[in-house]
Amino acid sequence: MDMAVEDFTIEGSIPPEPAMRFAEVALQSDPIKARWTHLYQFNNCDPARVTVPTLVVAGDQDPYAPLHVQQELFSNLGRGSDRTWSILADADHAAHLLEGRGRFVKIVTSFVQNGKRSEREQLF
Repeated sequence: MDMAVEDFTIEGSIPPEPAMRFAEVALQSDPIKARWTHLYQFNNCDPARVTVPTLVVAGDQDPYAPLHVQQELFSNLGRGSDRTWSILADADHAAHLLEGRGRFVKIVTSFVQNGKRSEREQLF
């Protein structure tokens, strides 16, 4: 479990109890741990192949995914679907777990509720 906590959080950025709870839930929802040993493995993902509505939420204090990296990801997402980029002020990689979680939930809820339906969904 300690390795999962290390994978999901930045040491010192979140108190141990919420970090442990998050790691437990994350492992339950996806028990197969991807082994990312080098940053280039993550960078091999091609955002242009993402062609579904996409929400990118970034904390402006995130040392794992700085804003310039988020900007590049967002700019290179595939065309043809809605996409939204939201930046949480004074938030880091664990924004969804700490004080920023209320703002995080509002951003996600708004994206889901206000998303443009595809032509196929409008037919039914």
